[in-house]
Amino acid sequence: MALPQFLTPTNPFSPTDRRIVFLLGIVAFIAGYGGAQMAHTLPYARLTLGLTEGNMSLLFAIVRGVSLLAVGFSIVADRRGRKDPLIAAFGLLALGSLLTAFVPATVAYVVSQSIVRVSVVAIAALGMVLLAEELTPAVRGYGMGLYGLAGSLGVGTGLLLLPIAEGTDAGWRILFALTGLGLLAIPLLMRFLPESRAYRPGKPISFIGALKMGIGRHFWPIAGVSFFVSAFSAPAFDFVLERLINDLDWQPSAARFLLIAASGLGAFGLLIGGRMSDQRGRRPTAVIALALGLAGGIGFYFLDSGWFLAVAIFVATLGATMLTPALGALRAELFPTRVRATSAGWVTNAAILGSISGFLLGSVLIDRIGLPLTVAALSVGLVFAILLVLRLPETRGMDLVRSARSGARTTTTAS
Repeated sequence: MALPQFLTPTNPFSPTDRRIVFLLGIVAFIAGYGGAQMAHTLPYARLTLGLTEGNMSLLFAIVRGVSLLAVGFSIVADRRGRKDPLIAAFGLLALGSLLTAFVPATVAYVVSQSIVRVSVVAIAALGMVLLAEELTPAVRGYGMGLYGLAGSLGVGTGLLLLPIAEGTDAGWRILFALTGLGLLAIPLLMRFLPESRAYRPGKPISFIGALKMGIGRHFWPIAGVSFFVSAFSAPAFDFVLERLINDLDWQPSAARFLLIAASGLGAFGLLIGGRMSDQRGRRPTAVIALALGLAGGIGFYFLDSGWFLAVAIFVATLGATMLTPALGALRAELFPTRVRATSAGWVTNAAILGSISGFLLGSVLIDRIGLPLTVAALSVGLVFAILLVLRLPETRGMDLVRSARSGARTTTTAS
């Protein structure tokens, strides 16, 4: 069945576009599935490990703290190419998830999930960079939306398989083991995934040096947006099932159905945001997305009726998914090729610091004032994120491959 016209791109995909979206879609699907399991299995793993909600919030913060190390993959990507670090991170994702399936105690659980989170963060940064550099400019936002949709399908598949966790006390471990199937995709990626056409080997430029050369005027606003969005969305998303099952006393099957149905519809925001950012611009799309995420996120934690909760989840998901291609395109287009992956890595680290801050605040406040008021406090950051987006220039239609070649010629001439 064909998609509605407003969800389809106005420009055709080239064979190169289709190949990169397909291959990275596989990566995104498995990363989406594996990366979401810690949140999906929270109600079950928490009880097995004998932890409180506040304890789990602290564990989430620790895992995200370790994931700051993922910037190392981005640094290598600017010096050696995008492909190999991306495949290496993908392999670590599968191995870390397999380890989680067999860990016996809390410490080992944290270590294995830290490996998974480092891998997911590296994939998030490098996948977007490789996608941005390979896609035709006219369909870049839409292609990023399809990439994000593949990740969302992975997350949704995890929810569909969640009944496995309900069968036995240790059933949740099986869901982590399934991520190990991703190892089967590595030969396919090694053979067919292309290296970026925009990437050009050259003398390395340090990130600090790049900031001094002027990218700071774009980096700090984008980093600020990522920080505030993650500080709000990480706790708000990861405690959705916890709120439905343990706070509102929903049956797990009903909670799962609500989340799958409402967030599944909201995931079309990836295509809407991708097309809108290609047609109308990255900035207006990002502002609308942030406003929707703010309204839906707060609504979910202050409403009790099933219908209102469904609408809140839909609106929040729509906003979050619309933001993905718009902000991803901005992040790639505002930085030069030689530091694009490193810049993306540090922006991702800003997002991680935001999620850590959100979880640390949650570990202090949730057990005292509850989830709703904690989420409301964190939502103030989205207002600042909107203001920061308005400070960024519009980049719609930028040709990253041509820009990289021009930069390489300029460097060669100067030398």
